[in-house]
Amino acid sequence: MNNDLQPIEFWLAVAAALIVKVKTTARFGPLRVATTVAVAIAAAWTMTDWTAQTLGVPVPVAAAIVTLTAEGVMRWLLLAVDDPKQAIDLWKYWRR
Repeated sequence: MNNDLQPIEFWLAVAAALIVKVKTTARFGPLRVATTVAVAIAAAWTMTDWTAQTLGVPVPVAAAIVTLTAEGVMRWLLLAVDDPKQAIDLWKYWRR
């Protein structure tokens, strides 16, 4: 986002989405939770404005969307870099 300090609505949306993400995913160890939180906050910080403009939603909604999806997308990208065939197979499965 363009501001150094984000509005409270942004942080509330990010916090709520992180709680949902951590609570609805398989058990995470402390390192996994810390990584998920760091990735989600970094993604929300950098991608919220673009997401809000692209989807035409308010900034807090965009922050929650980015927070919920960022860690999964980044995990998928790392999978694709590590094993492109597995990533292609997964993409084909989703496209069915």
